[in-house]
Amino acid sequence: MPVCPFRNKCCGSSTAIFPIIPISENQTTIPKRCMGPVEFLSDIRFHQDITVPPNPKTGLMKPLRVSYSDYGDPLSNAVVLFCGALMGTRFCYSPLDQLAKVHRVRIIHPDRPGVGGSDSVDLHERIQAWLEMIPHLLAYLEVSYITIASHSGGIIYALNTILNYPQFFHPKRPYIAFFAPWVHQSHSRVPHLKVADWVPGPLVGKFASIAKFMNNSILPLAGSSITFFHNIKGSLAVSAPAVSSSSSTWALSLPSVRSLSDTTRRTPKQEVWDFDWHDEEMVTELRRLITMYMFAESINGISADARLFLKKTSRTRWSFPPHLWSDMDDFVPLLLENTVQERASGNWRKWTVDTFHAESDEMIGTRGSLWFDRCWEPALGSADLEYNSQVVHDASHNALLNPVFGAAGKWMQSVRESFLEGDKQP
Repeated sequence: MPVCPFRNKCCGSSTAIFPIIPISENQTTIPKRCMGPVEFLSDIRFHQDITVPPNPKTGLMKPLRVSYSDYGDPLSNAVVLFCGALMGTRFCYSPLDQLAKVHRVRIIHPDRPGVGGSDSVDLHERIQAWLEMIPHLLAYLEVSYITIASHSGGIIYALNTILNYPQFFHPKRPYIAFFAPWVHQSHSRVPHLKVADWVPGPLVGKFASIAKFMNNSILPLAGSSITFFHNIKGSLAVSAPAVSSSSSTWALSLPSVRSLSDTTRRTPKQEVWDFDWHDEEMVTELRRLITMYMFAESINGISADARLFLKKTSRTRWSFPPHLWSDMDDFVPLLLENTVQERASGNWRKWTVDTFHAESDEMIGTRGSLWFDRCWEPALGSADLEYNSQVVHDASHNALLNPVFGAAGKWMQSVRESFLEGDKQP
């Protein structure tokens, strides 16, 4: 198993094989240069952590360490709290960095409990721990308002954030985006997931161990094909936004980053590095390293999430008091009720929800996507909430966030516009 390359930042390993690139205290302006995959993933932005203090009132009895990434435009007020898929750790969406800079968007992606450098908690405490993490993380980063986005099963954590912390969203134009939102197999009736109903919960709880075994033992014998790995773990998991079959790089529709004054507006001590997203070998190596780094850290929480998403134990709930809901068709009425109360209290704002479905979705299927959209029918005609849904042509469940398909760019543009338009309103 690879040794953790980030000593005292991720899993606590005492050996560092890839040092984090330091920034000298005396640096001023530095010429732009191309970074390699190791330099890119070693950037300190992808290796941040905080410690959440105990809170006996909510059941958090000991400090909780949380690892997270913070990338894109570091000075932007258009902030996304990102909730990744089952195996979508903070590394996995790092290739969105350049696109985020283009649209002047900042992305904060915390690892869930038991994933990456985040401490583990019991299965029935996962939602509770997440809700404890988020206010501390945003306060620590001095973030006033957020939008939220999720991929696949990350939607469960996003929905809990929306109901429990509406005050964190823009006071005029709150914005939400769902990518290939997870739909329970009881609604989607996807055959290979219906089989999961018959799989004992403890076996599902071994999912991370099986995935690690595949990565460490089977894949090297198979030629270390990263594509092979992505395909195997597709049954329950989503990793880094995958490269589409029509292109081996991210670059086909990725805009060029404009001058720094238009995008990152860096401070004098920030180095100016670019990753060459048009270099097929570089992108392939980056994807290999993302997988290696992911398995170098803790992935035990992935097994817990698999059980959570599949509802494999009677003690497992998708929500936490006081806002209890069991599925999307329960959640939507609660959100609409909240918007009505906001209007009645004189704090009216227009919520926008964008859902991006993959044209070919092996995890949810057409039936699941249609069921998800039907859950939002009560919002039709609402003056308080606008729901939009679109099917992204040629995209798959795993590859939906690849910029080549356009959904990622449209999402980030909407994030930026929600803050620009919201700030203009009185």
